Amino acid sequence: MSLLKPPSALKIAANRRNALKSTGPKTAAGKRRVALNTRRRDLIPEELERQLLARGEDPRDFRRLHRDVIAIFHPDDRVQLDAVLHMALKWWEKARRTRNWVGSGPATTDDLDKQLEEWIQFLVYIQRQRHEWWQHRLVAVLGPVGGPTDVRRKIEARLFIFGAKPGKRKYRRQTRREPTFQEFIEAVGPILAGAAGQAAQVG
Repeated sequence: MSLLKPPSALKIAANRRNALKSTGPKTAAGKRRVALNTRRRDLIPEELERQLLARGEDPRDFRRLHRDVIAIFHPDDRVQLDAVLHMALKWWEKARRTRNWVGSGPATTDDLDKQLEEWIQFLVYIQRQRHEWWQHRLVAVLGPVGGPTDVRRKIEARLFIFGAKPGKRKYRRQTRREPTFQEFIEAVGPILAGAAGQAAQVG
């Protein structure tokens, strides 16, 4: 005889509803980024990791940024991987300048913006030469895109180091329903009636 009670029909139905909500990422970029979640080593060079630690920065944040950029551009070979790493470094430097800016006015990042746009053009050129579906990938992730400046701005709007927030729930979180007094009476009523009957027989 088993000591565990089988789950109720309500519990089973609730589990099935929750399982339908837990489907993981829907977009191609989200799936590619999640595929890199378990990868901890060799994503960035060890020397770069030491430099980040020496500056008091968290290498995990840089790895997250790097994984996000990989998910957007989906590099296939060493050249594209190096280009993506350089882009992640430029975005990291831009975020550092913005964060550490003390003077009046905005931080000067025009030089980094120009370099980032050149890297974007370089990656698009390589993927176009190989007849890859680069435009479909970018449109799937960023929506309709224009020139390199537009692509750079749309990517920055999706990077956490520039204040992007994680996606919001598409469904309302259900609160646990408190049992009503009537349900309490229905559950406890037979027990009380049985106890009252036993007391009447004893007395």
